[in-house]
Amino acid sequence: MIAQNYRRHPEAMALQMVLPFGHRLVWALPRPTTRILRTIRAARAATFAAAGRIAYPVKAVTPAWARKAAKLARDLGAAVRAACLALDFLA
Repeated sequence: MIAQNYRRHPEAMALQMVLPFGHRLVWALPRPTTRILRTIRAARAATFAAAGRIAYPVKAVTPAWARKAAKLARDLGAAVRAACLALDFLA
């Protein structure tokens, strides 16, 4: 029944499957522990490197102006907290 629905509506299967169509592969697989799996991974890495399909994740750098603005906001919050008066309504 499910296969029949996918034959009728292949776009439904495409929406449910996460496939890297047209995207660069990210090499983030766990390190294999056996010698044969390490050999397979090395061969796969050489193949992907030769094809130019390896994309290493790039760490986003926060701009200096954003870091400075966040520091000023923290400093302003600390100054406001320090300037607040404790009101004693029961006295």
